[in-house]
Amino acid sequence: MMELSDEDRKLIERLAPILEDSLKYKIVRSLIDALEEASYPPEEMIQEDFIKKVLDAEKGIQGGKSKRYTYDTFKEQFSAKVD
Repeated sequence: MMELSDEDRKLIERLAPILEDSLKYKIVRSLIDALEEASYPPEEMIQEDFIKKVLDAEKGIQGGKSKRYTYDTFKEQFSAKVD
């Protein structure tokens, strides 16, 4: 096996933490992306009527109108229906 020079060892000592941080970032980013995909469906999967309800609610709020909902009423009103 080939022996490393002092220069090579110093270079490795400088680069190792940078590579380690880069790998950690990539792993964490891929985990976050996978969790987001599982938690938040792509926009194409959200039904158009649900999007319209949300946009209408936003317009009402901007116009000074708002409603109060109980948790159950809100869930019933705004939950996406699965066919």
